Amino acid sequence: RADGVDFNFECVEATPKACSAVNPTEPVPDVERGICRACIIYGCKTCTSDGQDACAVCSSGYRLTASGQCENANMMYWYGLFAVLGLVTLFIVAWIVDIAVRPVVNPEGLKGALDARSRSKVRMPKQAGSSEGRELYPLDTNLLKTPVAGIGVQLHFNFQFFLIVWALAIGVAWLFLALSVDDALLILGTRRAKTARQNCILVAWGFETQMRLMWTKIDFVVAAYLLTFLACLAFGVRQLRIFQKVDMQNSTHKDYAARVRNLPLLDGTEPVEEELKKRLEEATGQKVVGVSVCWDFQEHEDELLELIESKLVEKEEKMGSATVQADAPEPESFFARMERSMLAAEAERVVVKGEMTSGEAQANADEEMIEECKEVDVVGILKSIKTCPDAYAIFETEAARDAAVDTAVQSGGVEFHGNLLKLNASRVEPQTVNWRNCANTDLIVKAKRVAMGFCIMLAGLGLWVVAFYLPYAWFTLTFNYSYGQEPGFVAGMTFSMVVVAGNALMYLVCSEVADRTRFIYVDDREVCYMLLYCFACVFNVALDLITTYMVAYRINVGLRMKTYDGTLLENLQQFSDRFESYAMQRTLANNLYAYAFPATFLIPFLIEPVATIYAPYKMMMAIVRTQPSMKGFMAERLLGSLVFDLSRYADLMLDVMIAVLIFFFPGGFNIQMFVGLAASHVYIYFFDHYRVLRSIQSCNYADKMVDWWTQWMMSIPCGFMLACVVFKANCQPGYPCVDGDTMVAGCAVAFFAHILLHTLALKFVVPMFGLSGESDGADSNTYQDCSRRIACSWFSANPVYCLRSQYVYQHNPPCVYCIPGKEHLIEVNEDLGLYFNDCPAKEEDYDAPHVDVEAMKDNLKELKGKASQHFEDMKGKATGQLEELKGKASGHFEQLQGQMSSWRMPGFSASSSDEPSKAAPSEDAK
Repeated sequence: RADGVDFNFECVEATPKACSAVNPTEPVPDVERGICRACIIYGCKTCTSDGQDACAVCSSGYRLTASGQCENANMMYWYGLFAVLGLVTLFIVAWIVDIAVRPVVNPEGLKGALDARSRSKVRMPKQAGSSEGRELYPLDTNLLKTPVAGIGVQLHFNFQFFLIVWALAIGVAWLFLALSVDDALLILGTRRAKTARQNCILVAWGFETQMRLMWTKIDFVVAAYLLTFLACLAFGVRQLRIFQKVDMQNSTHKDYAARVRNLPLLDGTEPVEEELKKRLEEATGQKVVGVSVCWDFQEHEDELLELIESKLVEKEEKMGSATVQADAPEPESFFARMERSMLAAEAERVVVKGEMTSGEAQANADEEMIEECKEVDVVGILKSIKTCPDAYAIFETEAARDAAVDTAVQSGGVEFHGNLLKLNASRVEPQTVNWRNCANTDLIVKAKRVAMGFCIMLAGLGLWVVAFYLPYAWFTLTFNYSYGQEPGFVAGMTFSMVVVAGNALMYLVCSEVADRTRFIYVDDREVCYMLLYCFACVFNVALDLITTYMVAYRINVGLRMKTYDGTLLENLQQFSDRFESYAMQRTLANNLYAYAFPATFLIPFLIEPVATIYAPYKMMMAIVRTQPSMKGFMAERLLGSLVFDLSRYADLMLDVMIAVLIFFFPGGFNIQMFVGLAASHVYIYFFDHYRVLRSIQSCNYADKMVDWWTQWMMSIPCGFMLACVVFKANCQPGYPCVDGDTMVAGCAVAFFAHILLHTLALKFVVPMFGLSGESDGADSNTYQDCSRRIACSWFSANPVYCLRSQYVYQHNPPCVYCIPGKEHLIEVNEDLGLYFNDCPAKEEDYDAPHVDVEAMKDNLKELKGKASQHFEDMKGKATGQLEELKGKASGHFEQLQGQMSSWRMPGFSASSSDEPSKAAPSEDAK
């Protein structure tokens, strides 16, 4: 009715006249819904009064048609957008077709690149005395206990496992609470209604039930908050102890290195490494194996690294038995030429100045795009570059390193070329140093890089908002939500893709920002990358949730929803009043769950294997095999293994932050939310498990810095839970009652107070429970033994040291640069501290079927045998325990019988206690 009376309904005849007589604004009789309603026309502002689905006045951005419908006035924008997307799709399809019809003319280049890709993957350590190449780790390797790619990756998988257990614990605890208290907790907020009358009934029931059971929600969130906080601290202690234990038990290159700081600015004409080595030995009294100096070669980075890679490929070809294929003509299609201009390097080979033959020089003059050979004045470059302030001195034992550092500290430093050098133990491994990023730059330049990075990230966010988000937000906010109408499946899928596209764009932008900042250490770069990516994704989520709130509000206003006391939702002026209303709480809970699962928790990670691994691999493989000029180091670059990073931490934390927001709403979605979170993370865990063992390039994350910052970020969901307690407890029995604005401020204070508490606990409490003591074998383990096991040393990881070894010092053999997959090219030179020697790692068979059915049968058979044996063992143990229990029970029974036989009852003779009297049965018994 339109008489202003709350929850007042009247049955009328299904005619426009009868409907208009009760409420003139709703003249349309809807037999299917059983209500009188206004017209349902997208973009309509005022309907006609004749009882038909026709519009009288359209909203802004729409124009009225002759049939009484509203037409989008901005359709040209949508036509243009879809035309651009169609052209991009057509371009990609044409490109794929062009590649597919080209003949295979570069099989040798493809095979060499695939072999290099295989050898570069994560491999098992070299076994002492083994003459075979290193194998891939088995797929059943336990990454919770095995640091296959450094302790940082092991901590990463432990964190994933912790989140899975935590999410399952929350979901199961809520289930048990609901079953033990009231099963209405399982459906509260999940029921839907189609008519205004049903909504009135549902709001009344939901509000009363929620108020009646609010104490359970408050107590549960308090318990969840306290236990989660304590679990985070306990887990932080465990992560710290795992890191310390692995560091103590494993001898790696960082254990023998001291970081030397404040090195003077010297050019490449001086024998810096030899002079510094001699000076450190004199000052510390310890024998120095060698010194690896950081050089500023950013201006010549591409030339030097291309030269190194080209030389390594040539060396590998000479060691192997590669066949020389005949020159094939280059494909001349538009797409083929585009590939050569965009993907290929400047030359097929890179040589030192003076090594190019006259034939190669003539070939270069005739080539249009890709030169056959490119010269680099390596000696001139090496002499012109300057040293950076840092260097690394390597000692024979860890104890010798520590003694040298102590001596330098006690003496106030080591004087060298007028500068006072400072020494400290290295916290990083050689492969986690970005040697190319070492540069003589001041803080102003670094600040400009960071500022530029933030500008790029904000530009990326702006692009996503303008190109993707605003069109979707405009559509959702102008949709006609009257009478429970909601956008359909296409709109929901579009929303999911907007979320995926936004996160993917931020992934690329934040990676580029972190690279442009040029951190010297990989772990610093990963921390920056993770925090930026998390910030960008939180920004995306904030926009999504704001839009979700506005859509939920419009839906409920369209349904003419009221609060429990009968006030129309559209008449509420304050945000807190709207947010606390049961109608909004119910809709927001439903929308938050739809946003979280599967749009955020699962869909992006289902797309990820195809988008980041399979599709690029297949595309690059198709390009290389059809481009005869793409061979050697060029082909290996295009088909290189995936470079692993720790951005997954940000994905995990984003999911957790979204999940805990469900506590602000009725509890009907709690189980679905946290079980969905756990199930999605189980999939992510196994995908990452496979990715690390079979797809990524060999790496070594040796620090716990990224993990520490992730543990700190757990303070955000914990803060959300504490803020939820303040929100839910307001005006409940036994708790204070404040107005809406004060309550919002209280939630904010609780949130930031917990972040401060969490930070202090991680900083000061968790380290108190760490391990203490020295590393195992600090005196007995030697650098020589370590260098024999681990290929990448402080010398072979430094590209400039390798080039100076060959072209300045002219060592024989020189130090060979260590690239994943080419460790077998490193030669032993004990005078330089190079002891590693290995044969090529075993390549994978890329022609083998993706699923080896016979191997799978064998594995299943083996698994069945192990399971049967395990069952038989358990059965034997159980049988033995039962026999033992039976024996004990029999002994107790006999003992009890003995005690009973000694009892004497009054009126019985001694014989009657041993032999029961056989009295005749009574008449009744007969």
